[in-house]
Amino acid sequence: MSVMRKIILYIDSMQKGGANRVMANLADYFKEKGADVILVNDMVSNDDVPEYEVNISVKRIILNESGSNAIISNLKRIKKLRKVIIEEKPDCVLSFMGPPNVRMLLASVFLPCRKVVSVRNDPNREYGNNIIKKFLTNCLFLLANGCVFQTEDASKYFFNRIRSKSTIIVNPVNELFFNTPSSEIRKNIVTVGRLFPQKNHKLLIHAFSLISSQYPDDRLIIYGEGPLKSELKEYVRKLGIEERVVFSGAISNVNEELSKAKVFVLSSDYEGLPNALMEAMACGTAVVSTDCPSGGPKYLLKESNAGILVSCNNADEMAEAISVMMNEEKNELYRERAKKKSTDFLPETVFDKWKKFLFEKK
Repeated sequence: MSVMRKIILYIDSMQKGGANRVMANLADYFKEKGADVILVNDMVSNDDVPEYEVNISVKRIILNESGSNAIISNLKRIKKLRKVIIEEKPDCVLSFMGPPNVRMLLASVFLPCRKVVSVRNDPNREYGNNIIKKFLTNCLFLLANGCVFQTEDASKYFFNRIRSKSTIIVNPVNELFFNTPSSEIRKNIVTVGRLFPQKNHKLLIHAFSLISSQYPDDRLIIYGEGPLKSELKEYVRKLGIEERVVFSGAISNVNEELSKAKVFVLSSDYEGLPNALMEAMACGTAVVSTDCPSGGPKYLLKESNAGILVSCNNADEMAEAISVMMNEEKNELYRERAKKKSTDFLPETVFDKWKKFLFEKK
């Protein structure tokens, strides 16, 4: 099928995060290609957490069901989502992330549209790693017509029958990151991500504290907002490095800041395919990342040797890797490798794969 038709995109919210960014980019891309796009969210983010904007002609529907009883709230969301699908009659429904994937598959039972789920993180964490949860998740995913993974490692959680109707699609990186001029003088160690437990900013702060005295002219700059901000600031004070660590909040010109940075570090406990890491690579920035479950950073860095992988929760190893990247000769080498690998993430290539899988796959 070459004609773009109607698609519902479903994710919990559009607050700024990696999966949400990809969803916003897909909404804009499909709209530009002539599809009728409906973006469905569970809620609107509060004023403290900025949202990604989408094309004004994309129809937005907010389910807006919340409450103290999670079971009742989820049942109400499923009921409302089913009503939306019935009324809109889409050719395809695509959902992102754990809870939305579950709700979408339940809401669309016996409805004629193509149902596609996308697993964005380590499925062992999103759905559970005990045998019962794994079995139930796999049984539910059999209802999907297709599944999109970001890495081969993530797909191994699922039955062969599910993997046989799946594909692997990397995240697209906005061309802005490829086209941003690189600063002649690179300074500071940076990270970009929501201040959530998953991102394990404490690990990076600890690692930086071990080597900060060696690099008196460089600071650790943390971009992002989230509920752990106060706790992380207190941890910085406890380590006595308040003058060396900057919490800069969420910013819109992240490409410009990445192009000035000497080293980008991802300290997550788990990830799918981390957007921030890919964006740093597209800016030609030297990168260090934890080798976290699901294999996203490993896929990006290991074979191409485009960055340094370190063990999760190992501050000494991370500090050593950052020190390697602070060396001018090594920094230039890894910047070149990162930039070369990043050409795999060019938007048109990635979005074309999405279009073919969602609208043309039988």
